[in-house]
This record gives sequence, C-alpha cells and structure tokens, in this order.
Amino acid sequence: MPERRLARRFRVGWTVTVRGIDSAGAAYDEPSHLENLSSTGAFVYLTKPVGVGAELEVRIKVPFKKENCMRYPAEVVRVENAPSKVGVAVRFGASRPVFVAH
Repeated sequence: MPERRLARRFRVGWTVTVRGIDSAGAAYDEPSHLENLSSTGAFVYLTKPVGVGAELEVRIKVPFKKENCMRYPAEVVRVENAPSKVGVAVRFGASRPVFVAH
C-alpha cells in the first residue's frame, strides 16, 4: 500500500493529554503518550472510545521546556481498537501549536 502521509513521522515517547468527548457523550481529559508525531498529526492510545471525525484537543508536553505544552486542535482520522486501549490517529487543525503552561 502506498504511503498517504504528507509529512514524515517520528517515533516519540512524549507525554500528552487528550481532551474530548467520547462516543457515549461524556467529556474526558485523559493522560497518554505519543506513539508518533509529524507536523500534520499524531498517533496516541486512549482508553476512551472515540469515532472518526471526533474533535479533540491534544496537549503535548515539550521535553525541552520544563513547564510548556504544545496545544493543537485535532480531528480523529483513524481508529484502531485493541483489547484495553484505542489507537487514535489525529490530524492537527492548525499548522502551528499554541504554547501553554503545563
């Protein structure tokens, strides 16, 4: 299958927090980690079920700044269900993050 991504992905183990509404309509703010990251999106694992098209806020803890996070609006573009977690591929809704205190 040909590669469809527009930007190069990097494997990272950075801390993230994902905020959104799960498939049952409940709001959540869940800590997780990044599986991989590119300039246009990311892949994270969640414990909450979400669907394709769901809107999320992804806050990425920047490892080189002690108390800063990059905050991106994101849209779920792919969901991979696993036994105890859900793999979620997101496309960032902004080309540049907003930096916020952690």
